[in-house]
Amino acid sequence: MNLEIRDIKKEDIEPIKVITAEAFAKGFIEEVENEDILDAAITLMFINPILNKSTFGRVATLDGEVIGVIFGSRVDEIRSYRLLQEDYTKELLEILNLNDIERNLFVEFTSKTNDAYSKLIRGKENEFQGCLEFFAVSEKSRGKKVGKKLLNELFFYFRNTKVNKIYVYTDTISNYGFYDCNGFKRLEEELTVFNLPEGRFENTNFIYEYKF
Repeated sequence: MNLEIRDIKKEDIEPIKVITAEAFAKGFIEEVENEDILDAAITLMFINPILNKSTFGRVATLDGEVIGVIFGSRVDEIRSYRLLQEDYTKELLEILNLNDIERNLFVEFTSKTNDAYSKLIRGKENEFQGCLEFFAVSEKSRGKKVGKKLLNELFFYFRNTKVNKIYVYTDTISNYGFYDCNGFKRLEEELTVFNLPEGRFENTNFIYEYKF
């Protein structure tokens, strides 16, 4: 078996979407059965903003299959992954064509999550030179140190570019315990409550820091 860590290519975006849905849809959009709607939600909520902000990206592949991904950004560096963005008209139309309940749910999740992260970073914006923008490993590859290898690649990049401190947003949907076990310090948390058709859904958002 051949494990490789390499730069991200355009053809990696689709498998990255699959890993993203696997990692972050739990408990919230996992019930979405329409694949086009799920793809649109993942693209607009995760992929587009990540590509727009990132200055560093790597995938882990096992025998050519993408099994993990990490993105980061460094202040004052070129956001080169914007070049991987595509025309998202189709995805926008998928969201606009949702019924009122589904569309409001999408808007609520996006706006409340962004509000929570804005509160968590408030007053700290100038403390950090970098950010871990996105990090996910496929379920079948967890526990095999793939995440640690990807994280070390990002850390090498940050050390090389003279970063002293970074932050990362995460939440209880994600494997936030990974950060507790790998030298990150939890700074604050913010509870977000969503009113889903099937009932109340709570998600706690965190901000962590890492010092080099």
